[in-house]
Amino acid sequence: MKVHITNLYGMAYNSVAQISQQMVARIGVENFNFNELGIYSYYDANESEEALSSRYDGILASVGANDVIIFQTPTWNTNEWEVGLFNRTFVYENVKRIIFIHDVIPLMFESNYYLLDRFIDMYNRADLLIVPSQQMLDYLREHGLTTKKILIQHMWDHVCQIDPLIQPANNKTISFIGNIEKKTQSLMDWDSSAVTLQAFSDPAEWGQGKNVRFVGWQDDSLLINFLRRSGGFGLLWGDKDDWVKYMRLNCSYKLSTYLAAGIPVIVRSDTPEVEKIRDKHLGIIADDLDTAVNRVAAMTDDEYNQMRDAIADFSPLIRDGYFTKHLLADAVYKVLYD
Repeated sequence: MKVHITNLYGMAYNSVAQISQQMVARIGVENFNFNELGIYSYYDANESEEALSSRYDGILASVGANDVIIFQTPTWNTNEWEVGLFNRTFVYENVKRIIFIHDVIPLMFESNYYLLDRFIDMYNRADLLIVPSQQMLDYLREHGLTTKKILIQHMWDHVCQIDPLIQPANNKTISFIGNIEKKTQSLMDWDSSAVTLQAFSDPAEWGQGKNVRFVGWQDDSLLINFLRRSGGFGLLWGDKDDWVKYMRLNCSYKLSTYLAAGIPVIVRSDTPEVEKIRDKHLGIIADDLDTAVNRVAAMTDDEYNQMRDAIADFSPLIRDGYFTKHLLADAVYKVLYD
């Protein structure tokens, strides 16, 4: 019996979707001797059925009877393509299928919501499903999910190394990783003189004359220690209605990036894992930006250092991949034993 795991290629170098899938696959291969099934994200509209069939057979060439396949989804190909690959595995005798949901495309984009039933239909054919959060599980159950064996991810890992000599400080800075103009336009109205907004994007006209520092995109090898040097807080936020709704359901890779760097976070009260953030003293809970900024401005060094020290105890779980290791081991055990 072998355990296989799909892995995504062909997307942009800085694609979080690709980075997260490759991290999970690497943890599986290095720690549990999983076999990788590489999947290329591409435009398949002009591909013949014969060529597509050959492609599926090539991806699954190492699969045999009684094996386990962990499908990391989405593959960022078309839904028809993804279902076709999943269906092809049914030619193998007694194969166990685990679907690890990273994102649910119909819930990310309103224009794709009509595809939700098709996604859930595929999920229902899995022997075990890994979902990002309890909130996502509840939503999918309400919309027809029937899969019995379920594991909840809870939190992403962000495997990396830190410089322990750099200690985050209460620098009255709020860092935001993401596209402000696309999903978080409220930050474009930044008006605080006491707290600096640090944007990981190129300089933009909306930031002129404001307490905003543009630092550009940072490669992962530099990002973590850059955040540590910057200190302050990491912001998990959104304005666009469909994105805000999705953030209430999904597990944020960005959240784990901030925590891996050792800086406290700012999240809304409806963020998945908010209770863990509150109980472990990992950051600030606020439902509007003014409240968050005022909390940061008024925070004493002692208060900040207490959160920083709590994160120092928690963050090795994220940096050393323990959430994913635990999840993958439990998934294989549960699909074969329970």
